[in-house]
Amino acid sequence: MIIKIKLKAREQTVLLPKSYNHILQAFFYENMDPYISKFLHDIGFLYGKRRFKLFTFSKVIAKMLRKTESMLIFEGDLTLYFASPLIDIVKSHLTMLLKRDNLFLGKNKVYLENIETIEPTEEEEITVKCLSPITVYRTPKGDKRFHYLNPFQEEFYELLKKNLLKKFNLIYGRNYEGELTIELVKIRENHKKKILFKGTLIEAWEGYFKVKATPEMVRLIQEAGLGSKNSAGFGMVMPESKV
Repeated sequence: MIIKIKLKAREQTVLLPKSYNHILQAFFYENMDPYISKFLHDIGFLYGKRRFKLFTFSKVIAKMLRKTESMLIFEGDLTLYFASPLIDIVKSHLTMLLKRDNLFLGKNKVYLENIETIEPTEEEEITVKCLSPITVYRTPKGDKRFHYLNPFQEEFYELLKKNLLKKFNLIYGRNYEGELTIELVKIRENHKKKILFKGTLIEAWEGYFKVKATPEMVRLIQEAGLGSKNSAGFGMVMPESKV
């Protein structure tokens, strides 16, 4: 399930640091059922040695008024998207948001103006837009550093698909059987993003991608995200018509 959240600042503007993913992540964890939040934050869903949180979210969608060397200043009307293939996670978030009169996005006091659910598209061929940038990386044997890949490399798509197969197995309890292709449609130079998240500089890419897969997989892509670090605000995609 996908939810669209409209927030309004108590003041006229919202101030956020240039890399604000950790603030959005904290907002979503804080506004879930405490038990679910603790489980996702501390444990998650195990697949081999990997842990998946199985939720993702967009960047801030709002009019930017200006930016300084370290801060972004947005108008007070903000939109966020949050998604998960697990209905309990989404329901928990919906319930907590609707209960609370005062919310905080970092140090900004905000309130919930509107919230709505969006049904994911289940067409077998769709073009999706990145609502938060996709990050894909590998760690060569004997090297602790992440080697980030870009959408012009074939390995980028191979790793996207391997990641999706693991998520599919976790959600549906079986291996995926069916077509799965992901192709670049449109990208610009300024779609490359460098985001500092809890001390790590992450390279990621926005853009438009064409996906061909079964309806179940197409739905999973929209609800669980593409690539890695989805629960840190990376890899949320949706058809442009839904945004």
